[in-house]
Amino acid sequence: MQVTPIADGFAARITGVDLSRPLDDGQFAEIKSLWMKRRVVLFPGQKLDDDTLVAFAGRFGRLFVHAQTSLLSKKRKEVMELSNLPEAERKTTHELDWHTDQTYTPQPVFGTMLYGLVAPTEGGQTLIADLAGAYASLPAALRDRVEGVTAVYSAEPRPKVRETPLNEGEKQRIPDCTHPLVRTHPYLDRKALYLSPLHMKTIGGLSENDSLDLIHELTAHATQPAHVYRHTWTVGDLIMWDNTSVMHRRTPFPPEVPRYLKRAGFYLPEDRAVPF
Repeated sequence: MQVTPIADGFAARITGVDLSRPLDDGQFAEIKSLWMKRRVVLFPGQKLDDDTLVAFAGRFGRLFVHAQTSLLSKKRKEVMELSNLPEAERKTTHELDWHTDQTYTPQPVFGTMLYGLVAPTEGGQTLIADLAGAYASLPAALRDRVEGVTAVYSAEPRPKVRETPLNEGEKQRIPDCTHPLVRTHPYLDRKALYLSPLHMKTIGGLSENDSLDLIHELTAHATQPAHVYRHTWTVGDLIMWDNTSVMHRRTPFPPEVPRYLKRAGFYLPEDRAVPF
């Protein structure tokens, strides 16, 4: 197994590993430790089906099943399909702003994996921002404003549009949630902003407008080039990130350009599952 640091060290490329085959305990422990330390790892050149993707994700924790059932694979409900191909039941067709997965749930998903089956030839990149590095480099005055403060996160994104709108049943199943704006990693002594601009409503006792101003200020800081890894997709790439420490976005791409990814996610153990 070869490890190459990328993105100023908060991400790494791992080669010499075949994720379609079971990893021995030593290999898996090394990968898990590296992933938590770096926040983002990329495994190029993989050949996975739904079963092998689920098997790998399941080594990390209890598997996540998304509330939007029309996006789920017909083979495995733990796999979400992000596709604009003609046969897709619910298409993902354009840009998606900065967000952290499932911040609007009581127990947010710990890790997310994306696997590339059809790579776009134009746009459709995945950008990942290092929220641990962003927290560490906050100006002192701004850090004082966010420490000990909570934020309200909603499944209905800001602005009030989404390419795959929630239906009424989905809305009822996902009420707003409150979490700390700064969270400590559940296994490491590392703080990070818990930032999800697409899904944040208010911060602390601030008005909605003042909250939005602070969200914009934090986002501008966290998405400086020094904090961002830009991933251009190649078929067979599997990338995974730690949702306690990063946020991500999808860049625009023409609707006629094919793009097809599969996603899997997993939770922390129950005793470590709530942001703190």
